[in-house]
Amino acid sequence: MAKLGVIGIGNTLKGDDGIGVELVNRLEKEDFSGEVVFHEVGTSGLNIVHYLKDLDKAVIVDALRSEGEPGNSIFFRPDEVDNSIKIRSTHDANLLEAIDLSESLGERPEEILIMGIIPEDMSLRDELSPVLKDKLPELKERLRGKISSLLEEEGGGSSSS
Repeated sequence: MAKLGVIGIGNTLKGDDGIGVELVNRLEKEDFSGEVVFHEVGTSGLNIVHYLKDLDKAVIVDALRSEGEPGNSIFFRPDEVDNSIKIRSTHDANLLEAIDLSESLGERPEEILIMGIIPEDMSLRDELSPVLKDKLPELKERLRGKISSLLEEEGGGSSSS
């Protein structure tokens, strides 16, 4: 069976910046049918290149600077982002640049989805903002649904997410 990776990016000491890590840690404790691996990458976006190389599919979860309300989330593929649109990782390297690097190295998974979550407060604090704490169950369900959908696709089922 193909390998699906769920990669959380973030700094848990900077409030909502840690949302990707928080969601991955919560879902890692659950039982998924199929081969799913979970990775916590931290804040260096370029580190994802190492984790992408052995995957067939990947979901990357990160706080992203974008328009919208804090706690809103969107799934998108890297190729759906026009370079003129300012969707940037909150970390030291542009997430899309890291994905491009994995492709140039011949190590990019066949499918990559990014779950971008709009942060509210990224100040020095070791917990999420009240807004993102309230949204955690909803965000976790959205991510769980996407993982299940990708597993169904690889098992020959149809995707409904």
